[in-house]
Amino acid sequence: MIRVMLLALAVIALSWGTVPGEGGLCTPPTVQKDSPYHYIASLTEALTYAKSGLDRTAQNRQGSSSASDFDLFLGLKLGKADFDRAGSQVSAYAASSNQAIRTSAEGAALVFELLAKLHERSVAEYKALLDSISEGKLKPGTVLERQAELAASYDQVWKLLIPAVIAGTYAVVEENPKTGLMSGLALTPAQRDEILGKLRATFGDDIARGLKAGQLPLTAAAAALYQVVGDPRRQLREPR
Repeated sequence: MIRVMLLALAVIALSWGTVPGEGGLCTPPTVQKDSPYHYIASLTEALTYAKSGLDRTAQNRQGSSSASDFDLFLGLKLGKADFDRAGSQVSAYAASSNQAIRTSAEGAALVFELLAKLHERSVAEYKALLDSISEGKLKPGTVLERQAELAASYDQVWKLLIPAVIAGTYAVVEENPKTGLMSGLALTPAQRDEILGKLRATFGDDIARGLKAGQLPLTAAAAALYQVVGDPRRQLREPR
């Protein structure tokens, strides 16, 4: 019973993850605050870090009995670092003069900041649980209630990411000079392919099918971005 509670508390932060992520250095983004391409590229990179943050303890989430307390702590702390990196990719764009970029960047940066703070809270809760066990003061009812509160908080924050990313798609859609309709895309073919390739590499080829019922919030946000950028009906910019 105690082992189950430990695992549940430690991995509840990552209950939306699926595939183990890879660690790595955070590449500082090339910021051009009013550039739709540079923002969408940075947003895509942020989603990649977010996916890594979710996946840090995927094996433990599946109930592996070999996971140590150290592994669980490390997964949560590395996950927090990934969300910090995700925020660093988009935060500078909150000063953009482009309203769509600014709105999206503010929302996405807030989501990643809140997720990083929730990871800190998860670490603190896990430590308190271990201490209470060692002191013989474990109260299962209190632990389960706090787990439920954490789960609800994570759920609410993750759902905020979807509208933030959708707002970013408005920055990349532009008027088609030939038709006067909003059917153009502020990307060259190479830029579009770069973004789509990154999204597929992170979330799998299934993301090319776009938004679907039952998707997890992070996947849904990435799918919404893929759906707009990958729309073959949109007119792309000519390479310079």
